[in-house]
Amino acid sequence: MLQIGALGLAAGLAGCAQGRSRPTLRAPADILPSLWRRQLPAPWRFEPLSGSTPFQTPWPNPTDLLALTDGWWSSLTPDQLQSVAAPALAARLGALGQRFLEDAPPEWRSKLLPVGVSPYVLVFRREGRALPPADDGWMTLLDPALKGKVLLPASPRLLISLADHMDRSDGLRRLRQAAISFDDRYGLNWLLQGDARVAVLPLQRCMQALKRDPRLTAVLPNSGSPLHWTLLARPAGTAEPLPQAWVSEAWTPPLLTRLLAQGWIPPLPREELLEAGGRIATDLRDLVLPPQEVWLRAWTLYPPTAAEVLRLQQRWSTSAP
Repeated sequence: MLQIGALGLAAGLAGCAQGRSRPTLRAPADILPSLWRRQLPAPWRFEPLSGSTPFQTPWPNPTDLLALTDGWWSSLTPDQLQSVAAPALAARLGALGQRFLEDAPPEWRSKLLPVGVSPYVLVFRREGRALPPADDGWMTLLDPALKGKVLLPASPRLLISLADHMDRSDGLRRLRQAAISFDDRYGLNWLLQGDARVAVLPLQRCMQALKRDPRLTAVLPNSGSPLHWTLLARPAGTAEPLPQAWVSEAWTPPLLTRLLAQGWIPPLPREELLEAGGRIATDLRDLVLPPQEVWLRAWTLYPPTAAEVLRLQQRWSTSAP
């Protein structure tokens, strides 16, 4: 009887443990490198968000941590989040990560932790022996030889920002004329299948293809580039602290070294990145770890104000080819 009672007690305790909800990180499946995501410590678990509006509330219960890129930032409001409360991690940020937070709207600064950054690059597919054009910066996209062969991101705001870095008053209209399509998700497919000659993509999304396919060459303009940020945020309703040891692991070799080799760049001090960058392919090293002055010319697209939205909409409308 005693043994039966003990077994019953053990089963009851196990049932209680299984019944408790586990802290849950949610994000679209492609936001975080799988190499890092798999290191999420117990009892945490990862559950993907899906659909065309993955961050629309109400979020599934429980949702204790969100991972998003800056492209989804405007889907959230500050009151939906609480402080990330991770001062030790914030103190480790390098100049680029610190600048991201300092330049962010004040109501957001304590509620987001930048954990990764990737520059947008020009990815060329070589035809025969022809080499990609010399680095004319983003003006390269207006080369008449590339008209109708340019694959661009689906973000009008990003395209407006690229046009603003071109030495042409009609840069936005000509950029739209050059496009074969506007497609973030399947940009590499367009390029590899021969429909496009050049695509504008975050480096982290094309790094593996650059390693595998000798036809592909990437250029990071010396004039600077828009930045693609990966962010962590804590929903307002959670009592779970951010798993800081998990983030710290991604920011420390050997995992840091492996992530850099995949083109995923934590916003740490440059010295730490250089020291950990030994596994980056030699011909791709300047893309992952460009000179400091290139980072200084890079820019971030913060959520626009209502007035900015109207101005951007008007510019987009009047630039139609």
